Amino acid sequence: MDGTINQERVAAVAHVIGERRSVRSFADEAPARETLERILAAGLAAPYAAAMAPGSALDRRFFVLPRGSGAAATAKAAIQAHAAAALAGGALPAPLRARLEPVSQGRILGVDTAPYYVVVAERGAMMPVQQQSLAHTLENMWLMATALGLGMHLVSATTTMGDDPAFCRILDLPVGEYALNGCALGVPAQPSEARPAPDVGDATTWLD
Repeated sequence: MDGTINQERVAAVAHVIGERRSVRSFADEAPARETLERILAAGLAAPYAAAMAPGSALDRRFFVLPRGSGAAATAKAAIQAHAAAALAGGALPAPLRARLEPVSQGRILGVDTAPYYVVVAERGAMMPVQQQSLAHTLENMWLMATALGLGMHLVSATTTMGDDPAFCRILDLPVGEYALNGCALGVPAQPSEARPAPDVGDATTWLD
């Protein structure tokens, strides 16, 4: 360390991290396309799991489905049908059933309820690793959205749709070749409540 840390930059990053919240209610106002592109660019800059395998092509894509669009409505119907089929397919753990039931009834927070539903896709053979890569992507997007004064909510149901033919057809992606994740983006309907920061000392053990 040469003692030339830019304290203003450190403070700005720490402030954005501390302000990040999950927003579940969005205003009608739709952010400008240019603003969305800044958020997507932040996601594109995240690490790629495919980079771990020499010779693997880096293939990450973004799909923006505006509220009220035919694509958003079709995506909602596909997710709803997928959840209903999972519920009808046999015994499921109670926590998973509780999460799927509202989705099967069409209550999918963020899909056609926020100004934008964004699906992120990444090609790869190791899907668990791809989901880790997509998590980095969404975190970058979340922090940039926060810095821009926007809200974001993860749409976790998207992660189950990579093998769903109807959903993949919307995105024009081959079934089963891409890991998917998604989020809702827009202007928060109300300011986020402040919350106390956890004590890093309580959560850390230094080992000799």
